[in-house]
Amino acid sequence: MAMLEVKNLCKRFGDLEVLKDISFNVEQGNVIAIIGPSGSGKSTLLRCINQLERADGGTVKVCGMDMLEQKDGKAVYASAKTLQQIRLKIGLVFQNFNLFPHFTVLRNITEAPVHVLKQNRADAEKTAMQLLEKMGLGTKANAYPCELSGGQQQRVSIARALALKPEILFFDEPTSALDPELTGEILKVIKSLAKEGMTMVIVTHEMAFARDVADHVIFMEKGLIVEEGAPSQLFGENATERTKQFLQRFSEG
Repeated sequence: MAMLEVKNLCKRFGDLEVLKDISFNVEQGNVIAIIGPSGSGKSTLLRCINQLERADGGTVKVCGMDMLEQKDGKAVYASAKTLQQIRLKIGLVFQNFNLFPHFTVLRNITEAPVHVLKQNRADAEKTAMQLLEKMGLGTKANAYPCELSGGQQQRVSIARALALKPEILFFDEPTSALDPELTGEILKVIKSLAKEGMTMVIVTHEMAFARDVADHVIFMEKGLIVEEGAPSQLFGENATERTKQFLQRFSEG
């Protein structure tokens, strides 16, 4: 079952076309890694799917619901009610954590379930504590973000996203703000979610992670999908020359 269907997606900022005719599907339980040089449109793609940016053309369907359609040559979004339903189906983990600095860890995780999903606070806190234990942060419920390492903050942000029980989880370069040791903590968490069957789309610069964990890899450059396929294809001898050049430069860098 396709959890996400993107077809001919386009996005411009003024005269700059950032996304050019992007099309791909995400099947239930699959992990999609999106790689490519900086400025290729990867983060903008995630922001459009998560309704943080408005696309200029194409179609997007999330969990069978039409978010964006093309009608008479124009991009037409679904009703506000449908868009809200779609928001509850997806979660997004940012590269810079985006935690509320004046809330404890526990409140950071429970705020949305209580106010958006209308859960009672006791149930929300029970779920939050289960997620914190899963993230190895069971003793940090009453800490504030400033008291945590970057890796711990990112694990809290993952727990916060999971608290809303999303059908698809998006990661926008989740390790880019971390040093190598802390990067390993986050990649371990994402690998465990993959084993549990969580559907995920991950923009990443961690090539070994993309090769070892993803079911499907998309290589983007200059707003286009240059190549996509199984990791064995993109990281193997049959990859396009452009993909090989990118991966070689990355390994050298």
